[in-house]
Amino acid sequence: MALRKSLVSMAADSFLNAKEEIFRSVDDAVEMRRVGAESAILETRFSTAEDLSDIVNRVPLVFPRHVTNVIAEFDPFDSGLADVADSVDSAIREQHRSPEVSLQLWQSGRTVYKFNRREAWDEAAQVLADRGFQVSRAGAEYAVSVCYTPKTAVVGFNRIADSLSSWPGGEVRLSRPAEQVSRAEFKLEELFKEHGLPFGHSGTALDYGAAPGGWTRILAERGFRTTAVDPGDLDPAVLKRPDVVHERTTAGNFIRESDRRFDLIVNDMKMSPTRSSQLMIDSLPLLKRHGMCIVTLKTGSHHVLSQLDESFAILRRGYTIEFARQLRHNRNEVTVVLRALD
Repeated sequence: MALRKSLVSMAADSFLNAKEEIFRSVDDAVEMRRVGAESAILETRFSTAEDLSDIVNRVPLVFPRHVTNVIAEFDPFDSGLADVADSVDSAIREQHRSPEVSLQLWQSGRTVYKFNRREAWDEAAQVLADRGFQVSRAGAEYAVSVCYTPKTAVVGFNRIADSLSSWPGGEVRLSRPAEQVSRAEFKLEELFKEHGLPFGHSGTALDYGAAPGGWTRILAERGFRTTAVDPGDLDPAVLKRPDVVHERTTAGNFIRESDRRFDLIVNDMKMSPTRSSQLMIDSLPLLKRHGMCIVTLKTGSHHVLSQLDESFAILRRGYTIEFARQLRHNRNEVTVVLRALD
C-alpha cells in the first residue's frame, strides 16, 4: 500500500524535536525526512494532514506550525507546476468540488536556483486558472501550497482550517506599529490574531514581568484593564494609559499580598519552564472562575521535550492546556494557553 505524505513546517532549529514528538504520537508514522530548512515530509501508512492537525491540537504537539497533504513534487531547476498539472488537477478535484482555491507559496531554505515569489505565484496561478480554478491569495476554504526547497518543490492541498495556520508554511508576518514598546509584543499579537482563541476583548488582566510594557500595551489595546507587575519601569506611553496600573513589585510578592481576581494572567518572564509553570499554579487564587493564562516557557535548546513534559505535568495540576505552540515569533520558547480547572 502506498504511503501517505504530509508536508510539515517548523522552525529551522526545531526539526529533531518536531520529529521526536510526532513519532511519539502518530502511531502509523514511518519516516520523516527534511527537505528544507523549515520543512519536512512525513510518511505515514494512513494518517492525513487533517489527522496530524487534530493530533497537534489535541495532544498537544508544539513544534509543527503548518501541515498539508503532499499531492506532487517537481524539480524547480528545470520544471514548474505545469509539469505536474495533471496529477495536481486530479488530486484537487478528488477532495474539493468547488473551483475556488487559495494559492500559497513559500521558500524553505536557501536555493541555488533563481526564485522570485511574485513571479512563481503568477506562474502557478495561471496553471491553475488554465485548469478552470478560481485562484486567490487568501479567503478560500482550501489552499494549494507550493513549498520551494533547495532540491525539490513540494505541492500540497488541504483545507486551511486543518492546516494549523492560514499563512503559507505558518510564516506569520506582522508589521511593526509606531507605538510598539518591545519586539516581545509580536508573540502576543501573533497568538491573538492568528489562532482565534476565546480571550474576549474586555475584562481584567495581570501581566507578570511587564517592563517595559509591551504585553501590557497589547492587552490594554485589546480592551483589558491591565495590572502590570514589575519592579522595573514601564514605558511612559504605557504608564499614562488610564486602563493600566503599575504595581512595582515582584510576581511572588504580588501573589502573596493581593486579593484581586483577574480574567487573564500572562507571563513572559525569563525563568526556567518548571519555575514558570509553578508560578502559574501559585497564581490560581488570583484567577476568576474559568479564567485563562498565557505563559511562554523558555526552554532554550537542550533537553527541550523533557522540559516540556515536566512543565505540562505541573500545569495540568490546575489547568487544561488549551493551546501550545512554538509560534513564528517565539525563539527557543513555547507559548502555552491555559484554562483554570473547576
